[in-house]
Amino acid sequence: MSSRELKARIIEVGASQGFHDIKVASTEAMHEDLATYQAWLDKGYAADMAYLKRDPARRVHPAMSAPQARSVLILKVPYTSTCQAPPDDRVWGRVARYAVGLDYHEIIRARLERLCEALCILPASARAATDDLALYEQALARRHGAGFIGKNSLLIGPKMSGSYHFIAELFVDLELEPDTEYVGTCGSCFRCGTACPTDAIVDSGTVDSNLCISYLTIENKYGIDPALRARLGDWAFGCDICQEVCPYNSQIARLDATSAEQRVWPELRPEAGVGHYLDLLGLIALPDDESYRRMVGKSPLRRPKRRGLTRNALVVLGNWLGGRAASEADRSRWHEEIVEAIGTYIMQDRESMLLEHALWALAQAGERGDDRASDLIAGFDRARLEPDDRDRADSYFGIDG
Repeated sequence: MSSRELKARIIEVGASQGFHDIKVASTEAMHEDLATYQAWLDKGYAADMAYLKRDPARRVHPAMSAPQARSVLILKVPYTSTCQAPPDDRVWGRVARYAVGLDYHEIIRARLERLCEALCILPASARAATDDLALYEQALARRHGAGFIGKNSLLIGPKMSGSYHFIAELFVDLELEPDTEYVGTCGSCFRCGTACPTDAIVDSGTVDSNLCISYLTIENKYGIDPALRARLGDWAFGCDICQEVCPYNSQIARLDATSAEQRVWPELRPEAGVGHYLDLLGLIALPDDESYRRMVGKSPLRRPKRRGLTRNALVVLGNWLGGRAASEADRSRWHEEIVEAIGTYIMQDRESMLLEHALWALAQAGERGDDRASDLIAGFDRARLEPDDRDRADSYFGIDG
């Protein structure tokens, strides 16, 4: 079998396993992309994600991830799903579309193993990866025809395939003809940057993680800057705004919504995981970590752990109370129950960072004239807060800095 025939066979079998737009990449170093990546790091845009800062040169050398490999298969896995109307029987926060089902790392890796079996590729001569290697995946995918890098820094596929997809790699010791670069452009469009509530898209193809809602609600291990909390709106885990406004994605939604969703693997659909909306009052009422693990199951919401997701929930609850999430009718309907739930929470939790976020949430109601919320704040013992959190909370207690 010739190299071309082998490549065609691999693409055929990969498609039968549910992978899309399969490309072949070389393992040659991407020297031209190192400067771009290093400049992003130098500007501090990686925030506190230390794993992104370690050995940048390794990320542009695919061969360092799998020395035995002679080619890399780049495979896409769609994940888009229609976000239905929010539930009216609970207070909710939104979940990014990629996280509505089960954890994609485990699901995609299992399918890659099945692909190896179907191709009779021995595990010792292949390495599967999806967002878990020190590899500049988007640059590798762009260099070999999987799409172009949009102004929101996401890979936008050719032929109007948009950006709602995961990227996976399979390093193989097969000599295959690599695909060539796909040239695409956002043109003069900057809808993603204009729509971003936190102004995280600072330049074409550049995102400042310090401001990105996805970073703030997932990778961030600390408190969320009070100046940014109101801008999170109803996002409890991740954010899709820059994708929702992208013309490449919106055209798919208009022309091919049904077939696009049919391509999504069952494990990645909302019915397999937590879905598009998270029960915020149920979350902050959980008694222990085991209850949290049962609530999020094997979904990506495990990533920030109970502590991080509770922090996010408190911010979104504050935005409900402040009129920045849900409709005014929903806010009014649930207002009293939210205040009481947070009041119960601050009597039980002992972590200073989370207590400060809870007090901030109550302050949003106090600013709208809620006496009960103001009383809860006034009755709170400031000594329970660490000095930095106490300083942030002083304004909630009416103490000037």
